[in-house]
Parts: sequence; structure tokens; C-alpha cells
Amino acid sequence: MTWGPSIRAAATALTTIAVAAVGLVATASVANAEGGLAEKGKATYTVPGDGKPITVTQTMTVTNQSPSTATKYFFWTGYPLWLPNGGTNLRATSNGSPISVKLTTVEGQKYADVSFPKRLQYGQTRTFTVTYTIPGAPPRSLSPGRVGTGFAAIDVFSPGEDGEAAIDIVAPRAMTVDLSEPYSETTKGDNRISTLSGGGSDGLWSLLSLRDSSQTLKKEVKVGNRTFNLAAFPGDTAWVAHITKNLPPTLQELEKLTGQKWPTPTTSISEDFSRQVYGWDGTYKLGSINISEALDPALLAHELAHAWSNYDNLDQRWLTEGLAQELATQVMAATKGKDDDRDTVRPTQKGAFPLAEWTDESDSATTAEDYAYPASWNAVHALVAGSTPAAKPQLFRALTTKRTIYDAPGDGTLAAQGTSWQQAYDLFEVTGGNKQTRSIMTAWVTGPKSATEFTARDATRKTYATNDKLDGDWALPRGVRQAMANWNFAVAKAGLVQTSALSTQAGTAQSAATKAGLDTKGVRAAYEQAGDKTSYDAVAAQLRAFSARAATYGELRSDVDDANPLAVLGGLVLRPGADLERAQSALVKGDTAAAGKALERADSAAGMSTAVGAGLLFGIPALLAALFFGLRGLGRRRARSRAKAQADAHALAHAHAQARAHEAALAGTLAPGLQPGGLVGEVAVGEALEEEPPHDDTEWPRLVDGQPRPGHTA
Repeated sequence: MTWGPSIRAAATALTTIAVAAVGLVATASVANAEGGLAEKGKATYTVPGDGKPITVTQTMTVTNQSPSTATKYFFWTGYPLWLPNGGTNLRATSNGSPISVKLTTVEGQKYADVSFPKRLQYGQTRTFTVTYTIPGAPPRSLSPGRVGTGFAAIDVFSPGEDGEAAIDIVAPRAMTVDLSEPYSETTKGDNRISTLSGGGSDGLWSLLSLRDSSQTLKKEVKVGNRTFNLAAFPGDTAWVAHITKNLPPTLQELEKLTGQKWPTPTTSISEDFSRQVYGWDGTYKLGSINISEALDPALLAHELAHAWSNYDNLDQRWLTEGLAQELATQVMAATKGKDDDRDTVRPTQKGAFPLAEWTDESDSATTAEDYAYPASWNAVHALVAGSTPAAKPQLFRALTTKRTIYDAPGDGTLAAQGTSWQQAYDLFEVTGGNKQTRSIMTAWVTGPKSATEFTARDATRKTYATNDKLDGDWALPRGVRQAMANWNFAVAKAGLVQTSALSTQAGTAQSAATKAGLDTKGVRAAYEQAGDKTSYDAVAAQLRAFSARAATYGELRSDVDDANPLAVLGGLVLRPGADLERAQSALVKGDTAAAGKALERADSAAGMSTAVGAGLLFGIPALLAALFFGLRGLGRRRARSRAKAQADAHALAHAHAQARAHEAALAGTLAPGLQPGGLVGEVAVGEALEEEPPHDDTEWPRLVDGQPRPGHTA
């Protein structure tokens, strides 16, 4: 909402009146008075700050610069002074005496029509002063200008040629100043004087906002665990009620659409004119929203949407504004609110331009905004509407989190900055499934010059899809995906050539892991994060090693799980399963070197388990008996009789003798490596089967490599 007409409209109206003020002495065609009057002016706006009207004093010096000709001469009978906010209590003086002035309306604009006491002839100069007051109008009034307790929003204006116009704004220092033109400041007592200088054919004009935050109407609104502090103009309870009513449902719908919570625990929402000074109805920055007096639910939704649709997530202005407005449109549909009416624009109209070229060239809105704002919404709305309904939640979330279609699951985004039109194109076409993405983007966003980029993209994506099938569920290496996300197709093509064989190896590794029952987390991460030729080569070696070790692991795991009873017994000592667990853990991490060492130990232990199990089976009983009786003897009390102690000692000696006899007998049945020096050999099967069973009247089957062999029966 703009307070007052554009300066161009004001200049047109001024020219119309100026021509009417020119006197002619001949019946020739009307002469153009533009440029025939030199102007110098200074305006002083005094703002009390307590809600009383603003006082304006405008001093003008004008000189008639239109010389006479043979057929006509020019004179001025008065001067039209534009009053952008209207005015009351008009007074005019010249040379210390009152002169005639009245309020006039021309084409909807207000003017102070000053009459000179006598004609201003060629070469003559007149200085005069006009004073008036600006009472302002209540919020949401159709009349321009707002003046209240602790706030004011008006246009300020002074005629004057280049360097001949100046404006002073005198206001309490407690009031914050916003002006759409550069200014300087000085202080005088409790007042601040803000001064603008310049001028030209249209004079000097600016929008002004003044506000004292200590005099606002305040209210706290809770939405879930989020707090919103409202600050309205004093007495504007309607605005507070509007925000209080519409904030909760609007916020809830936006969180649902984006899949994200409101980003800050505390946020201020202020009714303010300061942003309108620069041409906008509201602004958002993290933790703070300034919004106009309008009771407009769609405007509130738009500003709230900027919590996600901003330059942190989106790299181009048409996306930040177009997506924010589309989110507002979605919210209005869900809450049955009235959406904003937008100007009808076409990408082929005069003054249209590719939206990708719309930038923030200045802090103030320019004529480009008249086209770009509605055009941005048209573009985004068409892209969203053409996407499948099921894809829209994922689309909105991706657009507001810098996600690309090439991001690996669980991985951070590949985007180094906010989403550009290229990443948005990928999202709408691939994620959204919008088949009209190219035509929409070409018409509104890029123009025809993007055709070569689209051709390169199509060709490279075909190769990408072929490679992506080779590595199963894995994402292609990051170096390739990064280039694809950035639309750097020359680099992407080179990367696809370099990683073609690597993708096949990735598929082989997954097959080997599936057969062995292994997780591929480690090698998958290494493969997906590889970023250049050096890392591609390193991952290739890692994948080959993984596939080989996975196969070895599977074989050893099968051998250990299906081991014969003697091997199981030996495994209790040698523990090949523990090494297999270490190998498994290393393979999951992608540490193929550590896995190889663990598998070697597991293989060696598994190979010796049967022999060690046999040794344990035959040697342990005698040893246990000896230990049992020895410990039993040592545990006797000293008070026992010597005879009993001697008997026990004799029994113990006998047990030792039996143990030695059994050991000697066993030693004769073992290979040399399995002598009392260590259990490291294999059972000599033929000899072991000739031994007598340890119990009479019992058949003892001999188990060697899992096959039962009968022994002798007593």
C-alpha cells in the first residue's frame, strides 16, 4: 500500500495546472510552460508525536524564465503546490503579507492553489510561504496519511530543481525514522531533525514513517510452545484481534505444508508503516515481522511463510516471493480465507523480463516489482499445480531445506547455497512429476536462452540413469551427484565415465554382502561420498577387498556354525567365532584391512578346533580328577588324624599316577604337535580308534570330522 501517488503522477498534474496558469497575449497555440519557471523550495514537517496534527511550512522562490516573443509573452498568476497527504488550515504569505490560497483537487490529487498579488513577468522572482496541517486519518482509511500517538506515516514533498530542494523532518528523538531517500540527522534538544536534499524536474519526494515503540498496544499470543509478541498502533484493537484470530490456524497450516516447526521460540509481529516506505506491505527476518495495518489474512500468511521461503533456503528472489505467495494461497484454501487479488501479467507483455534476472538491486521497490511479484506467483503456482498431489509435501519440504534430487538418503544436501532455478527445475520435474516444467520455466523464468542447458541436461541424465542402475540401491558417488545438482554437465560426464566400472563393483559388493548376511554401511558411505578420481580409485580397491572378504566371511561363518562336536569343543578355547565377529564389525565399517586380519585368525582357529576338541575330550577327565582330590586334601582341617591325612595323600598320589598313565596313552595317539607342550596338532584317527573305551560295557562312538566310527566293546 502506497501513501500518495507516484512522483510521475504528481508531475503530470502539476504540469496540467502550470499550463493553465500561463498567460498569453496572442491567439497562437498554447506554449508549454514546463521548464519556464525556476523553482527553489524548502519544506519543514514538525511531528509532535502525541497524535496532534503535523505542521508543514513550505517556502518557495520562483522565477519566470520564459522570455517574450514577437507574438506572445508569458506570465504566471500563481503556483500549484502538491499536498500528497491533503491538508487543512491553509495559509500563504509573501513579503510579510497574506496572499490568496485555496485547496484544489486535480485528477484526485490535492493542491494548495496559491494566487500571486500580481503577474509574475519574465525575469521576475517571487518568494512565498505556505503553511498547513496534516491531521492524518485512522487506520485502514481510504484517505492518505496516518497520524497518531507515537506513530505517523506520510509523504513528504518539496518542489525544487536539482540541488534546490530540501526537506526537514522535526520529530521527538524517541520516534524511529524511516525514509525512502538518503538523509542526514542532527539533534536539537529532545528533537531529531532529519534532512533530505536534492530535487529535479519532479522536485524532492519521499515516504516517511515514524514510530515510538514504547507507545504501542501490546499483546502476547501463544501457539503451542511458541510465543508471539504483538505490537499495534495505540488504540488499533481491530488489528490485534485480526492477528490473534488468524495467527494460530495460519501457522499450523504452514508447518503442515513445509513439514517443519516454526523456527524461533519467540517472535515479534509489529503493525508498522516503515516497510511501506520502501514499497512493501511487510517484511520478515528471523524473530521479527513488520506488517501493515491491513486486516488481510493472506498478507499475514505470506509474511509468516518467509520463515521458510527465504534466502537461507532459496537463492533467487522470484523463488522466495513466488513460493511465499503460493504457500499463502495454499493456506487460504485450507482455512477457507480470502486470497489476495493479483495483477494479471503475461511473460510476453511490454516490460516483462526473465524472472531469473530479478534481483535486489536496492532497498526500495522499483517498477520491476509491479511485474515480478505477480509473475513470480504465476510461475510457482503453475509449477506446483502441475505436480502430483502426493508429491507436494515432499516438494515444499525440499524447496525450504535446500534439498536436491541428487542427495543421498540420510546425507546432507549437496547445495552449497540456496536453491536456484536449476535445482527447482529438477525438483518440479523429477520429484513433482510436472511434465510442463520446461515450458513453464522457459516462459516465465529463463527465457529461450536456456535451451542449450536443457539439451545437455537430458543427455547427461540418461547416462546417469544407466550408471545408477548398476549400483543397486546406492546413490552414485558424490562428485558425480554434485556436478549434476549444479548443472555442471561437462564435469558430470567425466565423472560418469570414471565411475562406470566402480558402479559395477558396487553392485558386486552388495551381492557378496547379501550372500554373507553382511551390512554394507561402511563401503556404501565410502562409495557415495567419493568426490574425485583419487577417491574413486581408493574406493574401487576397497570394494574389491570387501567382496573377497565377504565371501571368505560367509564360508567361515558356515563352517563354524556347522562344526562337528569336537570342533565346537575346541572352539570354546580357540574362539574362532569371536574373530568372525570382529571381522563382521570391520566389514560393516568398511575396514577391509582389519577384517582381513580377523578372518585369518578365525580361519586358523577354525582349522585347529577339531584337534583341540579331541585333546580336551581325552585329557581333561584325568586332570579334573587330580585337581578335585588335590583341592579336597588341601581343604582338610589340621585337626584331622595323621592316618586319615596319609590315606588321602596316598589316594591323591594314586590319582596322579592314573592321570599320567592316561596322558601317556593319549600321547601315543596324537601327532607330534599335540604333545604336552601344546594342543596344536590333529588327531591320528587310525591310532585313536584302537584305544579302549573309558567305561566298561559301553559303546563309545568315535567322532572325527562329524562322522561316527565304532570302537571296541568290552
